[in-house]
Amino acid sequence: MLFLLLGSLLPAAEASGKNCLHCWPELPALIDYDLQILWGIPGPPSELSQSLHSLFLEPQVFREPWYLGQDHLEKEAAKLFNHIDLAIKTFRDDKPLLLEEVRVQKQLFLDRLNEISEELKEKACNSSCDPRSTLEVINCANCRAHFLTCKEPTLCPAGTQRSVVWAVSLGIALPLAVIAGGRYYIFWRKKKEDEKAEEVLEKTLAQL
Repeated sequence: MLFLLLGSLLPAAEASGKNCLHCWPELPALIDYDLQILWGIPGPPSELSQSLHSLFLEPQVFREPWYLGQDHLEKEAAKLFNHIDLAIKTFRDDKPLLLEEVRVQKQLFLDRLNEISEELKEKACNSSCDPRSTLEVINCANCRAHFLTCKEPTLCPAGTQRSVVWAVSLGIALPLAVIAGGRYYIFWRKKKEDEKAEEVLEKTLAQL
């Protein structure tokens, strides 16, 4: 249910959190709603709810810079709650095992979101990236919509640095080439003049 409701939410305009999940402040309430449906009456243990709430409330969960598409979040959230549903059915009467399984699934969820973020960066920085394509994602630093494009300096510093190094190298190489070419021309001209003078001298001697 959660992943269906995510589609109707708009990211917060501003957020003080350190990860993308803070960009959807309604998520804790949706977690409780889903858990109530999965567990049934009289409701899930408070420890289970708190465990899932910590997933979204703990700061500095993710690596930076970090971007996430809402469709990616919806897909991974759906997988997470499918696993939680299975865990509840399997370990309903064994709270320690249930909480441990939820902890494992939370970590897998976070790891997968990090992988998706890295994949987005790699796609944008790849040499085969289509410059005409754009992808709307959430900028996790400020929770604002962002259109991801090819070779963004914030995502591809190595590529930018290579371009700068190439430009600097070219800037140095061109003057050196001009200097070298000028010296070669002077040498070539002097050689031609010496050859011409030697030729004139031989003709003069031949006429004597």
